Amino acid sequence: MKIDIEKISNYVSSRESIYVLLLLFITMVNLVVFNDKPIFLLLVNIVAIVVYFIISQRKDKMIVILTCVNFAFWGVIFESFIIKNSNFALNYRYGTNITGLYVPAWLFTIYIIFVLTSLYSYDFYKTIY
Repeated sequence: MKIDIEKISNYVSSRESIYVLLLLFITMVNLVVFNDKPIFLLLVNIVAIVVYFIISQRKDKMIVILTCVNFAFWGVIFESFIIKNSNFALNYRYGTNITGLYVPAWLFTIYIIFVLTSLYSYDFYKTIY
């Protein structure tokens, strides 16, 4: 297998790649800086995600949005189920829990970012191979 450095470089420096990496960076900074302000963290992450989808030039935006929301919804449900059934072995320090669930509301946006970066990763490896 021959690795095409130019192809990889073009992918990593593409506008879409920069948008995803910037979104990931903003989210990580938000988690560190606003970890004790869960409502603000949720709002800033929502704004960052909305801006990403507005400026993204993906042709499959609606499919990606539906995939992200579906994964985030079930991710939050299953994580809450695991937390409850593990006798709260995992607990979030700064809550703002979603009513009836045992996870903070901002976690929903983290799952969305997770899906976006997973798709980015998938596309990156497709570029290599």
